[in-house]
Amino acid sequence: MVLKATILPDRGVLRVGGPEARTFLQNLITNNVDLVDGTRAVYAALLTPQGKFLFDFFISKDDEGSAGSDAVLLDCDGARAADLVKRLNFYKLRADVTIENLSDTLKVMAVWGDDVVTISLGGAHTDPRIPQMGIRIVSADPKVTGAEAATPADYHAHRIALGVGDAAKDFEPDRSFPLEMNFEEMNGVDFQKGCFIGQEVTSRTKRRGNVRKRLIPCDVEGNVPKPHMSVQSVGREVGTVFSVDKTGGRVLALLRLDLLNGAPLEIDSDTTLTPHKPVWAQFALAGAEDDAEEAEES
Repeated sequence: MVLKATILPDRGVLRVGGPEARTFLQNLITNNVDLVDGTRAVYAALLTPQGKFLFDFFISKDDEGSAGSDAVLLDCDGARAADLVKRLNFYKLRADVTIENLSDTLKVMAVWGDDVVTISLGGAHTDPRIPQMGIRIVSADPKVTGAEAATPADYHAHRIALGVGDAAKDFEPDRSFPLEMNFEEMNGVDFQKGCFIGQEVTSRTKRRGNVRKRLIPCDVEGNVPKPHMSVQSVGREVGTVFSVDKTGGRVLALLRLDLLNGAPLEIDSDTTLTPHKPVWAQFALAGAEDDAEEAEES
C-alpha cells in the first residue's frame, strides 16, 4: 500500500496542563494516562456515570511543553471540542489544571500505508487502536515527505475497511456503550489502572460477557445505504448503519450479535450486507466472513 497522508479537518485539539494534569485525567477516563510519553499515545473515552459514551480522544505528550511537564494534548472531535472543555472544567473543581482549546492553531494529520512505522517527526505517534491505522501527527503544520496526498474521504474508507469506528459518525453520546463500539479491542479501556467514571457498569458488562451489539464492517451488495438506515433480517430489525464508504461499497453497522444466524442482512429488497469479522476482533460473530481467514488465504 502506498504511503498516504491527509489533514483531518474535523478534528480538534485540547491542551490539558498544570502540575495535576495527569492525575486529573487519570481519575476520569477509561485508559491509563501514565502510559503517555514522547513516543506513545493512548486512546480513551470519557463516559457518563451510567457507563455510556460521551467523548473519545487520543492523548499524546505535549512536545512543545517545558521539560518535565505533564501537559498532554487531546486529539478529539472538533465539532464537540468546546463541549469537552466544558465537561472537563465541570470536573476540575480545585485541581491545579489548565484546559485550553488549541483547535485554531494545531492540526491533526493521519498517515497510513507502507513504511509508516519508519516515520519519526515531532508530534507523531502510532495510532494506538490497531497498527494498520498508521500514525497521527498533531502539529501547527504537519508534513510527511514522500507521502501521497490523500483526502479525509480516503482516510475514512481506510478505517471503515478495517472496521474502526469514528465517534463523530458511529457513536451516539449518552446512548452508545463503549464495549459495543469495540473500545476494548481498540485498546481504549484499561481495567487494571483504577477507577474511572462509568467503570462499574463497563466492568460489569465485560465480566458478564453480555455485550449484545457490536460495530461491524459490512460489504454492500446493491445500493449503498445512507447512515442511520435500519438493517433487517428475516423481517426483524437487527441493527443500524452508521459510517458509509460509497466508493468502496462498505459500511459500519451496529448489529445485534444474538440475532445474527447466517440469514441475509437487508436494507431493502435491493440491498444486502455481508458482515466481516475484523482481524483484530476477539468476539464471535455468527454468519460473518472472517477477515483473518481471508488474509491467510490471500
